[in-house]
Amino acid sequence: MSDNQEKRPFEEVIVETLAPADPQLSPDGNLVVWTASAYGKKEDVPESSLWIASADGSEMGRQFTFGESNDTSPRWAPDGQSIAFLSDRSERGTNGIYVLPVAGGEARPLVERKSSVDMFAWSPDGQSIAFLSADEPTDEDKRRKDERDDPDVYGERWPYSRLYIVDVDSGDATALSSGDRHVFDLAWSPDSSTIAFLASPTPELESRHRTALYTMGRAESEPTHVADANRMASDLIWTADGNQVAFTAGHAATTSAQTAFAVNLSTGESRVIGPDDQEPACVAGLTAVPGESRLVLVIAQGLTTRLEWVDPVSGERSTIYQPNVGDISTAGVSLRAENRSVSHLAVIYSADVKPSEVFVGPPGSLVQVSNHHDDLDQYEFGSQEEFHWTAPDGLELDGVLIYPPNAGDGPRPFIVHIHGGPYGRYTMGWNLHPRANWQQWLAMHSYVVFMPNYRGGMGHGNPFASSLYGNITDKEFDDIMSGVDAAIERGIADPERLGIGGWSGGGLLTAWSVGHTDRFKAGIMGAGVAYWGAMAMDTDVYTVLNDYAGDAPWDGPGPHRSKHHSPISFAKNVKTPLFIIHGKDDQRVPVNQATGFHRALMSIGAETEMVLYPREKHPILEQKHQIDMFRRVRDWYQKWV
Repeated sequence: MSDNQEKRPFEEVIVETLAPADPQLSPDGNLVVWTASAYGKKEDVPESSLWIASADGSEMGRQFTFGESNDTSPRWAPDGQSIAFLSDRSERGTNGIYVLPVAGGEARPLVERKSSVDMFAWSPDGQSIAFLSADEPTDEDKRRKDERDDPDVYGERWPYSRLYIVDVDSGDATALSSGDRHVFDLAWSPDSSTIAFLASPTPELESRHRTALYTMGRAESEPTHVADANRMASDLIWTADGNQVAFTAGHAATTSAQTAFAVNLSTGESRVIGPDDQEPACVAGLTAVPGESRLVLVIAQGLTTRLEWVDPVSGERSTIYQPNVGDISTAGVSLRAENRSVSHLAVIYSADVKPSEVFVGPPGSLVQVSNHHDDLDQYEFGSQEEFHWTAPDGLELDGVLIYPPNAGDGPRPFIVHIHGGPYGRYTMGWNLHPRANWQQWLAMHSYVVFMPNYRGGMGHGNPFASSLYGNITDKEFDDIMSGVDAAIERGIADPERLGIGGWSGGGLLTAWSVGHTDRFKAGIMGAGVAYWGAMAMDTDVYTVLNDYAGDAPWDGPGPHRSKHHSPISFAKNVKTPLFIIHGKDDQRVPVNQATGFHRALMSIGAETEMVLYPREKHPILEQKHQIDMFRRVRDWYQKWV
């Protein structure tokens, strides 16, 4: 940028910046492909493109697909000659499967349907692709829509996702599963004869805590039930010996902390192969490596993430890679191995002042092959450091501090930014995302930002994550406030200039905090829970949330434990100016949580403002809305803190 060229506002640049995801190494390890999409979307549906680079780092990646559709989930053919991917280029918002030759040429449509393809996987022999998609609309469905004769009867006409197989050469597709089960994950057997899949009773997200594992051969008419799985099972993998499948899931049916399980296909016996229920670590992903009998665990522990080998037979584990500084994304890891050691690794890596980029190479010498965030080099970000403190009950806790660029000594204005979940986590990676996380944005405006990893979150094991069940809000509040006190005692935070805010679970704890202390000068409640009773009647995950809150409205006339954990029960105490932000189409935390708490504050004359974003669901995704939210967040804190 020339000296006389005016620098664009950061918030306008970041929403247009491409973020990389889902890196995938070619079978020979020589190439890596990934997706890149803008942090914010311009239209109703996002745009994403495929990028490709040499894995030796000899040159930066180049765009491989055009980018005016939503191209995602690139997967290499077993022979490495082509890449299959999902795209809505035929009809925006509806994914089909396309196959693109690596040597060049047009992408060939393999599966185009009126119902979107949810996921797919190549067969090991490369001749077929299995995919998941809902039933196609029928003539009766069209008539109902055209004639507006469409009463919505609960349980009728649900869009169950089915299992299909398509021949890669001919494009002929065959339905492999039917019945009232919703398939959401799949894995091929090593000999390409059978598919394992995970299914829930209904398409409702709520039913994912009642998951079952099945297998089904190509010629079979009905699947075989193998075992039941715990809450939120995913990352299904068939082991190389063909005798087991593995997946991630909660330690138990009523816990959030994730680990890895291996299931013996002959007996249905399931056993833990990841961290046990007492180890202070959680599984954040599971993947396979071609030609390797071992699997790869993505382990979240403390403020960083590491990769481990795990033997699915013995359960033996060993570390593959952990960054010395910064962190790697839990959502994108690919490996290739030779002679029982990793020859190539592809990850999304970031650090305090370094946004996420694709890195590849041997684990000890990764090199950067993407430069999507180069436009942000003109801005100065705040440095990060680990922060450790002790809760009132003696529990050791960790978090992250971000200091403003060129921060001087002495106490400074201090913002607590609370993660969601509560099964979320902060790490030493780059901390900013326009949809809900404003940490570096606030540091750029002279605030020290404190990101506490309170109990209930990921990265500290099952007892830590499960400690909130039936008792949400109480312990987290103590954890957060003791962290604030520690920052004040160490001369970091100005006790007269404290702010608090967060999204989802962070919005809940913000609303709770301002009803229980007057120490904060301002708060921002983003998509937060105000009243658990209303949540149980509207949210798409009511069972999980009822477990946290302690009961449900239909458990009897009360008194209800969940009312004690509802911020609205303490709204009459609020004296802190509170800004409320919410998406109007949010299904996870419905918008009545925002409007209800706003009404409660107005009724007592508290200082409050509320903004609702049309069309937005739980995160804020549209670029104009993200820009607006960034500016309103900044202005609210600058007004009061």
